[in-house]
Amino acid sequence: MAPENTEKEMLQLKEMKRKIEEIDRLARELADTGKGLPVIEKNVQGIQSFIHALRFGISDIAEITDL
Repeated sequence: MAPENTEKEMLQLKEMKRKIEEIDRLARELADTGKGLPVIEKNVQGIQSFIHALRFGISDIAEITDL
């Protein structure tokens, strides 16, 4: 793999990590705003499960490559 491809992929991973973190922040805000509303609380839990899967797949790789 060419170095420029690796660098491009790293930039993509970092951008995806940033977006995942933003989604997580927004989900937490939604959870705070919708506290006490079962439909919000249940759906936010689902969203946070997906965020966890995304983070495991992308963010961990991006962090490892930052070493």
